[in-house]
Amino acid sequence: MKKEKISNMKKENKGITLIALVITIIVLLILAGVTIATLTGENGILTRASDASRETEIADEREKVELATTGALAKENGGEISQTSLEEELGKYFENGKYAVEPGTNEDGTEGYIVTITENDPNGRKYFIDKNGNVEDYIVREPAEPTEGTGTNFNMSYGVIEVEFLSGTSYNATTTPNHPVLKEGMTAITYNETTGETTNVSNSSGTDWYSYVAGSGANDNNASHWANAKVTVDNVDSYFVWIPRYAYRIIYFDSQDSENAYRSGTLTEEAALENNQIVGYSDARGIVDTEGRTKEGVSVQTAISVNDKYFKTHPAFEDNVDYGGWSSKLEGIWIAKYEASQVSGTTTPKFEPGVSSSWGSITIGNAFTYAQNYNTTLNSHLMKNSEWGAVAYLTESKYGRNGTEITVNNNSNYLTGNAGDSVSASSSTTTNAYNTEKGVLASSTGNIYGIYDLSGGANEYVAGYYNGSTSSNLTTNGGSFASNGGTSTKYATAYTGIQASRSYKYGDATYETSGWNGDLAYFVASGSPFFARGGAYGNGPNTGVFFFDYSLGSSNRRLSCKSRSTVM
Repeated sequence: MKKEKISNMKKENKGITLIALVITIIVLLILAGVTIATLTGENGILTRASDASRETEIADEREKVELATTGALAKENGGEISQTSLEEELGKYFENGKYAVEPGTNEDGTEGYIVTITENDPNGRKYFIDKNGNVEDYIVREPAEPTEGTGTNFNMSYGVIEVEFLSGTSYNATTTPNHPVLKEGMTAITYNETTGETTNVSNSSGTDWYSYVAGSGANDNNASHWANAKVTVDNVDSYFVWIPRYAYRIIYFDSQDSENAYRSGTLTEEAALENNQIVGYSDARGIVDTEGRTKEGVSVQTAISVNDKYFKTHPAFEDNVDYGGWSSKLEGIWIAKYEASQVSGTTTPKFEPGVSSSWGSITIGNAFTYAQNYNTTLNSHLMKNSEWGAVAYLTESKYGRNGTEITVNNNSNYLTGNAGDSVSASSSTTTNAYNTEKGVLASSTGNIYGIYDLSGGANEYVAGYYNGSTSSNLTTNGGSFASNGGTSTKYATAYTGIQASRSYKYGDATYETSGWNGDLAYFVASGSPFFARGGAYGNGPNTGVFFFDYSLGSSNRRLSCKSRSTVM
């Protein structure tokens, strides 16, 4: 009996020991979990220490920016802070290459400078400094992502293009467009609006030779004086017009009446939305309906927020060559003022008024080559679809014709800079035909300072093509830049399909504005892989700045070319 009791007691003791061990392990695990959470959790000791360190780092960085700002302001002796003094003072507190300053605006539209500091954060922290020396955090707004799924198949026939100028090569909206960048061999000019005679600008750093003015009320706007410049090659003058860097969005309305009411200011966007008079947008989200659902479109673009509306930078000023951009971001581009004509006895183009555009019988490949050779210093090249689009959108906006269609150049002699005036290439009045009362209505501004021959005259080749074409026309006529399976370059844009709704490039004035003003809208095709823009003198009401057609690229008198030089 005694032995049995002892044995049972041993068993009981053994059981208690195992339970205690398990409980001890559980308690230790709980304590370990609590300790780890205390150290590394969202509000843990290590996390709070890291946050405190980051806050100290940011506070120290901001203090240096504020000290630099104070020093820069002191240098101005009571005047507004300058970019030069700000950069000099920042150099006292940050290593070279660890800070950058560019002109810009804050969300309220106040002008000043965007300061980016990369000393502690490789992505850069941004501060906004107004010209009075006030420092605030700079907020970069991103676009709302479009809702997945196909949006309403809305009608895109009635639209208003809104434009916001951008500062420098940034994404900062500004009320002051970028100052024209004059390169070697370029001379700023103004016009006598009565005689059409040009005068060289004595102070090209000033702003008295141009103004990009927003129209209001009436549909037309001839107050804008876009900047003009002259380029002389082999003693022959050609003329170019500055298109400053900008962002845009398109509002699509349900009818022409709604569009006109909005443009004239009698209908607000809020009221139009409430009354279902807006059907969709083309903006930084792509092409979306009023619910933000994607209809057609491209990938979401970098957004420029203006009054909570999402604008997108026009691709002609960007560095994405696939959408028609350059090899770097641009402050603006120079566009030939007139259709190309030929310097007698040469393969050199010229761009001047009152000339019979007899150089229409030229293949697109030769047009591409001759345009590039025009002035290699200025990177001249055959105009691209994106660049045509940049002109078309600014023309349609309140800074151009404000919705009024450009008058057709219907001169059967393809006379450059003309709008139906009864003159011929041999007439003594030809050289001034472009500044007559009729003539100026053929320009992008409705006055002598705009770009001519965008509607009528001769069809104009642009450096864009369908790269899936197996037609011999592709290489026979355009082999200087086009090939089957070819890719886009900074000089030419390759399109991968023949359906505008799926293959367009945003900003190229094809799908986004298809059929506007009744203009012809035929996308490239396999057998006709090249684009022609603007329409010819005989196309009647189907011609215009939004006209595009497919072409063989062959020598055809009704086709001409444009060239432009760009700021690198």
